[in-house]
Amino acid sequence: MQKKYLSITVLYHKMANNQIRNLLSHIQKRFFISSVTLSSTPLSATSSSSFTVHYLLKSCGLPLESAISVSEKLQLDAKNQQRTQSVVDLLKSHNFSDTQLVKLIEKRPAVLQCKAQENIQPKFEYLIKQGFKGKLLPELILSNPVILRRALDSHIKPSFEFLKSVLDSNDKIVAAIRRSSWLLTFDLKGTMQPNVEFLLKEGVPAYGIEKMILLQPRAIMQKHDRMVYAVNAVKNLGLEPKSRMFIHAVRVIISMSELTWKKKFEMMKSMGWNEEEILSAFKRDPLCLACSEEKIKNAMDFYLNTMKLKPHVIIAYPKFLMYAIDTRLRPRYNVLKVLESKKLIEGDKKIEWLLTINEKTFLQQYVIKYVDKVPGITEMYLGTRKLKR
Repeated sequence: MQKKYLSITVLYHKMANNQIRNLLSHIQKRFFISSVTLSSTPLSATSSSSFTVHYLLKSCGLPLESAISVSEKLQLDAKNQQRTQSVVDLLKSHNFSDTQLVKLIEKRPAVLQCKAQENIQPKFEYLIKQGFKGKLLPELILSNPVILRRALDSHIKPSFEFLKSVLDSNDKIVAAIRRSSWLLTFDLKGTMQPNVEFLLKEGVPAYGIEKMILLQPRAIMQKHDRMVYAVNAVKNLGLEPKSRMFIHAVRVIISMSELTWKKKFEMMKSMGWNEEEILSAFKRDPLCLACSEEKIKNAMDFYLNTMKLKPHVIIAYPKFLMYAIDTRLRPRYNVLKVLESKKLIEGDKKIEWLLTINEKTFLQQYVIKYVDKVPGITEMYLGTRKLKR
């Protein structure tokens, strides 16, 4: 009993000490900010750190916590305040909102020490010329501030030129970079070009390579021997390079190890599929095997045990394995079962086919259309989706 009492006492003192330390830290921060913001003269004479915090608060709009954190990585000098302010002014003149300015400084404090006209402005002018106009420019820089560190002539321009050689329009280049801003910070010619040339040599159409760069550029940035392995593996499965699904199959194979591939095959066999059926589904829609084992298991459980579908239906519609159960399948299934019980589904339409139609069409034709005939149908459908999300 005495030991238990001592343990409780020690724990109590530890909690009290932690509370005191937190309180002292809070008081110190409040005192610090008060001394900085209330003083008519910044404390640059005694501390460059206090000047940095003062500047970040007053000129850049950073909150206190962020300003203190940034000041630990960056020291601004009152003597160079004009240079720092020119960076802030340049960013604002290129449509950076106050929020975006704060986020950029938090992510890359060193941007405030760049030379605005010599370093940043030429890059901005080039990016705008390539299509990053208006709000697209700050969005790009914020998504990958490392772009500001890359040399314009020896890195950014060559990256754009390479993308122009494989994508046939500036709109596609902008779309690819917006989706994967890191494309401007990697050596594309050294890593991507050998794979592009190999795919073309193997007979993959140019539009297939375009699609890979637009949808999953990391796949085409793999080491060359990995790309060779993936292409040969897909060809051995019976898909031709000119096939519409070939490039998607390569994307899937290249994204997983041989062990993972085998484990998925064994898992699907354990659920009653044979190897021929698995390969048939993969050839129809390769991305079905990009799903995790857990997702495939849950999907199969729903189709076989809840919907009572036959395995051959899923093989015919491998996309079924990719649908989200709680935000797409279950809400639709619940609505369709109610409509079916009231004999409101017109014609001989199979429920499994109705799972494949797009969201807008399903909502219009199978939910909104029956609002008056089935009270609560909207809540049944949308309520379940919102709850799960």
